Amino acid sequence: MVSVSDNHIEDHSYTLNWAVHMCFNSKLYSDVTIHLGDIELPAHSIVLASQSEYFKKALESPMKESIERKFEFSEGSMHAHWRVFEYIYRGEYILDAAVPLGSIADDEDLLKDIRVYELADYFQIENLKNYAFLNFKARLKTLWVSEHLIDCIREVYKLPSNLSYGMRIEIAKLARKHLVDLWDKKTFRNLIREGGQFVIDIMKDIIAEK
Repeated sequence: MVSVSDNHIEDHSYTLNWAVHMCFNSKLYSDVTIHLGDIELPAHSIVLASQSEYFKKALESPMKESIERKFEFSEGSMHAHWRVFEYIYRGEYILDAAVPLGSIADDEDLLKDIRVYELADYFQIENLKNYAFLNFKARLKTLWVSEHLIDCIREVYKLPSNLSYGMRIEIAKLARKHLVDLWDKKTFRNLIREGGQFVIDIMKDIIAEK
């Protein structure tokens, strides 16, 4: 039996979560500014610190960013950064290009989750890492036919092995499953000729199957 107290707590949590959700990209009560290149994203220190160990430590330290309440990011994908902050506030991110980023080019679909995953590790947001990884697995199943698959493989294998281990396994399994179809692509054959850990991972999968 659900008590009155349980219902009250559930209603309170929903109201609070919705309030945080609505604060994304809002200047209302904002006390931090995030600079993504030339774009300003208003933010809230209590939200950032509650979701990210990186921001928690930064905001509690005597760092310049903490004093000025301003964080600047100019390297890497600005759309991936935007998705990180969207997740911090809303528990999810969308694949559509962020309108406020204007003419800044978005990442290819197969690269979006990889770049969010890498930033989630940097900002120390474990739940986001899991979310991005699951999105990556789901998208890989349908987008493996994309001409950007090779870019995706290269992107994953550029990351440290301890960070990209799960994604490497998924890519190796997929490549093994669709090896005949992929072999028809010159870009894939060129990638195989280069050797490296990707080829080793495919061989491991083939041997394990035997």
